[in-house]
Amino acid sequence: MKKVLIVLLTTMLAFASVASSAEIGDLAWNEANIKRLRALDKAAVVRFVQRTDDSDFSASDYGEFEFDWYPAGDGKYELALSSSTGPDISNLDIYWRDAPGKFRSQNFGILAFARTEEWYEGAEFSDLNGDGKEEIILFEPLDSDHSAILFRRKFIPNATWPKVYRLHDGKYVDGSRDFSDFYQNKILPQLDKAIVKAENANAPPWSDPSDNDWQLPERNLAALIMCRDKIRRIIGRDPDAGLAQARKWMTDSDPVFVDNARIVFQDIGGHEEEVRAAKLATERASKNWPNKNW
Repeated sequence: MKKVLIVLLTTMLAFASVASSAEIGDLAWNEANIKRLRALDKAAVVRFVQRTDDSDFSASDYGEFEFDWYPAGDGKYELALSSSTGPDISNLDIYWRDAPGKFRSQNFGILAFARTEEWYEGAEFSDLNGDGKEEIILFEPLDSDHSAILFRRKFIPNATWPKVYRLHDGKYVDGSRDFSDFYQNKILPQLDKAIVKAENANAPPWSDPSDNDWQLPERNLAALIMCRDKIRRIIGRDPDAGLAQARKWMTDSDPVFVDNARIVFQDIGGHEEEVRAAKLATERASKNWPNKNW
């Protein structure tokens, strides 16, 4: 028994030594090496990124720096690196090893507030269709004008929705319309619960009608409704979902709701006149709104 324990300990130490001395770029990213790859630390990832991207990437430069390995099909794995350089923008970089010494990457620049939502009960990476490849679920703003989100609407609830990226021909592409079951069976039921909760929310006790916190419950509810309607449009349940609601918001005194109407018209498409009208209506509502920061 003592000899068996000695052999086992020696084997474990040898494995640890190999894992600690190996470099990510030297190993094949496959099932045979996945344990060794996952045993490597952040320092090894930093060295890999520095060499692959020819950059001065340093973990100390980032407020957040996490990584993991995910199946990429055919027994291969991909490296996913999450990082952030500040409170507004975060990055997700995916790396693939095509051959010894040959690597590719794809970057997702993401508004930090939209990375995920509290109501979502799921992972950012998940094999949604059982094909051995991970899909990426990223929450993205409905508003295509990111500058408006970062400045005018930075502290205002913004509608986001869980966009699904699938691996196709060696890169991630929008595959949301191919995963209607995911939206129908998982996302929409979670959203319905979140909407009911939001409908019963109250303004914080310290707030009053002159500040943004007073409007927070209704604005949060509107963002959830916009997300739900976006998904209904994506899965083909109702191509005009949210259109009637947007037209009602056009007459609201709160500029946030009027601006929400613009976002919905814009996202549905084919409503350029109403988009322009919403922009003008938002300016008018802003002039009469007590809080000029909305």
